[in-house]
Amino acid sequence: MAYMRYKKSADRFWMLTSSMVVFWSLGFAVQVSVTDLRAAALSYIIANDFVGLKAPIVWLLWALSVTGAKSWLDKRRIALLFLPSVLTDLINLINSRHGLMYRRMWMAPANGNLVLQYHPGPWFWVITVYCGIILLAVMAVQTSAAVKHYILHRDQAFTIAGAAGTILIGIILSFIYYDKLPVDMTPVTISIVVVLTSLLSRFRTQELVPVPRDVVLEKMTDSVVILDNRNRVMDMNPAAEAFLGSKTSVAAGRPLTEVWPDWPELPEETTNLHREFTRGGRIYEAYFSGLNEGDKKVGSLLVIRDVTTYKEAEAKIAQQQQALLVLLERERLARELHDSVGQVLSYANLEIQYLRNMLKNGRWTELDERLNRMFQVISEASLEIREFIYEARTTLIFKKGFSNALNEYLSRFENNYQIKVERRNLEVISEDDLDLAVGVQLYRIIQEALTNVRKHAKTDKVIIAFQKDEKEIKVQIIDHGVGFDLQEISPGHSSFGLTVMRERAEQVGGYVHYDSILGEGTTVTITIPLYHEAKREINPYGPAEETEAQKRKAKIRILLVDDHVLFMEGLQKLLTMQGFDVVGQARDGLEALEKARLLKPDLILMDINMPRCSGLTATRLIKAEMPVVKIVMLTISDHEADLFRAIKNGASGYLLKSLRGEELSEQLMGLAAGGTVITPEIAHQVLREFNRQKKEAAVGIEERTPKADTDLTPRQNEVLTLVAAGKTYKEIGAELFISERTVKYEMANILKKLHFQTRQQAIAYARKTMGVNPDNSGTYEKI
Repeated sequence: MAYMRYKKSADRFWMLTSSMVVFWSLGFAVQVSVTDLRAAALSYIIANDFVGLKAPIVWLLWALSVTGAKSWLDKRRIALLFLPSVLTDLINLINSRHGLMYRRMWMAPANGNLVLQYHPGPWFWVITVYCGIILLAVMAVQTSAAVKHYILHRDQAFTIAGAAGTILIGIILSFIYYDKLPVDMTPVTISIVVVLTSLLSRFRTQELVPVPRDVVLEKMTDSVVILDNRNRVMDMNPAAEAFLGSKTSVAAGRPLTEVWPDWPELPEETTNLHREFTRGGRIYEAYFSGLNEGDKKVGSLLVIRDVTTYKEAEAKIAQQQQALLVLLERERLARELHDSVGQVLSYANLEIQYLRNMLKNGRWTELDERLNRMFQVISEASLEIREFIYEARTTLIFKKGFSNALNEYLSRFENNYQIKVERRNLEVISEDDLDLAVGVQLYRIIQEALTNVRKHAKTDKVIIAFQKDEKEIKVQIIDHGVGFDLQEISPGHSSFGLTVMRERAEQVGGYVHYDSILGEGTTVTITIPLYHEAKREINPYGPAEETEAQKRKAKIRILLVDDHVLFMEGLQKLLTMQGFDVVGQARDGLEALEKARLLKPDLILMDINMPRCSGLTATRLIKAEMPVVKIVMLTISDHEADLFRAIKNGASGYLLKSLRGEELSEQLMGLAAGGTVITPEIAHQVLREFNRQKKEAAVGIEERTPKADTDLTPRQNEVLTLVAAGKTYKEIGAELFISERTVKYEMANILKKLHFQTRQQAIAYARKTMGVNPDNSGTYEKI
């Protein structure tokens, strides 16, 4: 690296300068200590002329090295710098013939001692002036570099420039008083200055700043304008000249509003102001910052930045979040309409048929009772439909904030059902604590809990209490109604409403806990992590495995690419329900490349046959630009040619669209863990292609001896034992207090660890090596 090369050169030049000064000082000491003319003259000439006169040149080379003056550090220029001093050496060798350097030398008494005296010749003055010019150059180079921030230790640079000036003054004094001074004070002055400079700079090695500050300003893509305290333009970088359409030479010294009168975005008062504006279809932000010297304002700095791309990405994220909310809302309405209004319509259909028979048979009294009952049911259904219509607008209501939306709903709940809702500490929840998606889910959970109170608690009052600490928000819905038996909601027997609440909480990293005593009431506790914490906690009241799985899924950001809109919408809904984060959709390979650049997904599910650009080509382009992104081909094609082209282009997996939702989820989780995903049908084709299927398809229990106790986790051993005993996944989940989905996930990991193709192989292995006997003939489920 050039920077390091010049740094090493500078270090060598500084060491050489210091060594030459030391030698010069030693020669001076010998000169003043001897009384013999020949010895004194020889010491002086060697130390002063042959070594000392070259020290300023080496010093200048050091100064040029640390400031990065590359053009001066070539062999030709260095030779030219040393040429006068080399000529001085030659002149000294034959000085006795011409006296150009010294006309005469002698020993003269001074303060009781004999010291060397001399009459200088004309060349002496020439070389002395040359050394003075070199010292001036050292001062100029160091001062300029310090002022322009080219070097790291600016105070040291000023110190060295001052030291060079001190030596120069010493030389000038020697010029004036050369015949009055008993000895040449130049080596003494240089020695003192070098020692003091090293001490004052604490022996710090001077370094060139790799990228000087003015270069940074010149290379910035943001527009930068420097103003004085009267708002006049002092300077601006090339980006500002191009953006504002004016050269620095034209704008310098003129007020900001005079130079750019058509720019109302640039006001006269510019102290600490931030403003956003639009020009030519692009969005910009202008930042004004005051420049102070102590307590006094000396100017302002204006920075204009193009934020169009950032704003577009921000808008797309907001649109995606709104689209996700719409899909979640559709899913909720479908579930609740089926569970309530759908059941009412089915009841009405059957009841009408029964009433028709009553009319035929003349059973008028019973007919009246049936009609009254039917009227009550339909009236209640009508009320619920109005609630659905109201709730469909909840996303719009959320623009006013979570608290406003909840208060409006609670007021309607009180008016419609005559149940008093006591609100406690709702004010502790600020809008910054919940993003839109989390707020909607919490709103729906509270809504579901109140629906349960209305339908089952048989009470006229409910309490909603809010708490918040550094990491999470807790909401308790408390009623003193009839309560229920907790045994009735054990795993595998949960009611629909309680299951929905739990699933909603898990989608945003939270959990729901139920406490109920028969005859005394129910408390539902909702715990949600704070939005700014971005942290998902494990449910302390229940199994950790499900929450951990949700955590892993929520971290996987998926981009969907398919030209079939309905399939893509259904897939997004499915993956969202499974807990994955679907960040966007694309309809062809080119759009997929653009979305991948913008959204930076962890995983892309890609179809093969699409217009404009196929999935295979898009895979190759995306992997070439973003190799860390994992791409899985999700297609109806099982042709071997497509499979191998996909793998060759960088695909991490190849799945068929006929795959079940749970299997797709498990495959994607395996891919996120570092594996490669291929459906069993495709896997068989790969095995046939490479001739590796002869012995792998057999059960081969005897040929494999995996150590279940060491290879499998304790939970996996439990699951395998129960599966081998003949229990269904639902029964295993109920016994181990985990969900059926978690059982399937663990079973898939067991097959992977034991290198089995089917569950029957794992069951046979467990019965043979683990001593498990079937206790029933339970129906085996497909994983």
